[in-house]
Amino acid sequence: MPTRALIEFAELPFFMALPFATPPGLPPDRAKALQTAFMAMCRDKAFIEEAETLGIDMSPIDGAAILTLLARTAATPSEVIARYNSIGERK
Repeated sequence: MPTRALIEFAELPFFMALPFATPPGLPPDRAKALQTAFMAMCRDKAFIEEAETLGIDMSPIDGAAILTLLARTAATPSEVIARYNSIGERK
């Protein structure tokens, strides 16, 4: 029977399907400006309409939420990861 931790771990890739990243060392003010601009773009009516026309699901997640998801992933107990891996193994 899957546990809550196993289900949450299995769902993580769906929340971070198409991430954007910058090179290391980007000044914090530039990172914040890029994050703000990205989220504004994702709320733009014309952008949303174009995405819908192309069949692209727009469910943006802001930088803080991505960092939280990454921290949760890193904190996943090894037994949960082992169980997850065993489910996909061929027998």
